[in-house]
Amino acid sequence: MQQTLENFYKAVRAAGVAVAPANSIEASRAVALVGYRERGILKHALSMNLAKSHADQLLVEECFEQFFRFDAFRDGARDSAPQGGDDPAASAEAGDKKTSTAEPRYEGELPLAKMLMAGDRTALAVAMQQAARDAGLTDIWFFTQKSLYTQQILQRMGLRELQDEIRALGEGSCPTRIATAGALRTAKDRLYEEVRDFVERQLGMFGKTAVQSLRERHLQKTRLSNIDLRDFRIMHELVRKMARRLSALYSRKRKRADRGQLDFARTLRRNVAHDGVLFETHWKTRFVDKPRVLVLCDVSGSVQAYARFLLLFLHSLNDVLKRIDSYVFTGSLASVNDIFDSYPVAEAIDKIMAEHGFGGSDYGGMLLDLERDCLRGIDHRTTVLILGDARNNNLDPRSHILQQVHQRAKRVIWLNPEPESFWNTGDSVMRNYRPYCHLTKTCNTLDHLERLLDDLLRAATAA
Repeated sequence: MQQTLENFYKAVRAAGVAVAPANSIEASRAVALVGYRERGILKHALSMNLAKSHADQLLVEECFEQFFRFDAFRDGARDSAPQGGDDPAASAEAGDKKTSTAEPRYEGELPLAKMLMAGDRTALAVAMQQAARDAGLTDIWFFTQKSLYTQQILQRMGLRELQDEIRALGEGSCPTRIATAGALRTAKDRLYEEVRDFVERQLGMFGKTAVQSLRERHLQKTRLSNIDLRDFRIMHELVRKMARRLSALYSRKRKRADRGQLDFARTLRRNVAHDGVLFETHWKTRFVDKPRVLVLCDVSGSVQAYARFLLLFLHSLNDVLKRIDSYVFTGSLASVNDIFDSYPVAEAIDKIMAEHGFGGSDYGGMLLDLERDCLRGIDHRTTVLILGDARNNNLDPRSHILQQVHQRAKRVIWLNPEPESFWNTGDSVMRNYRPYCHLTKTCNTLDHLERLLDDLLRAATAA
């Protein structure tokens, strides 16, 4: 039954419920305690251990009803056979048919044929479940796989041998054998319909979110400049999901006691009043500071899509980052903190792009504004994050200002959406800025953004 439970956990994950290994272990222990006799108790035990919210509980219970559904072959192979009634004429007619037509009777050794002729619904359902497990039906994702899995299950149940048996029984002129072949052929067609319905139900469980997952995986690896407007909603949700993961990972207590490491100096100072007798002990603590980030985003046409998602990502990490000062530029530097304070993040970014996202880039002019307005506020706790392709339209790069920023800041990180082989071509001045950056990275997909912010937060919260 453990394999059945693991398949159930897989169905619950496919429905969108995050089931950690610890949850599945606790659920298996609960099932071992309550057993399988009471369906309601079993469902309650599984939902209590797997669900983390009321919405998750509803999804788990829905999956339970679909997964533990035992209505296959519910009509039986013999249910469609005509039944005698109280009408004497009908009984007489049935009697005449019995005398004139041989009754189907299977005397062979093929297990599938025996189950079909006997109408053994339980045995057929068990055989189908076992064949589905052997065929790996839990890996079904797409509707185009229905026929493949249906055929695989039927073959594992013995379809090829059944067809050979029907062919052998149909040969010759024996009425009983011919009637048996016809009955088996009808039962085979019914078996195909039941297996196909079963596969469709499994697709409904295990393939529920497969297409969406593939779409999201594709978008994570797609260049942000190639994202269609119709996919922005999905991208925004992806960014929030990634940001929640990073927030859960790095939202720690800012102070943490290192038990076992005695702070001798503080302990001695506090015990001076006791003539040096150590009545009070104090342990070392470490301060985990939240990083302060100064963001400078080029919002000219060539880089606008990248700036959108970087700002969205950063402002979804408010509980991890101590302070985010956001600036955008094409020619001159403009603070957009007030816009983020006044509007929801997604709406604020749309407003910023509409108001500032025009014109050609002037990185030298941006650095002049940075020197005048922001340089004094940059200190050893500040990480300066610059997003841009460094294409300066043949203007003065003023890289000496970035040198001053490099000397004052904790880190200067430059994210360039172009491949590194393009950095020093045409009007790119990346060669002038690179010596004054602690880190320069190509960043043009959501995967790149997530990895870089992960590194940033790990470095900021390191001991």
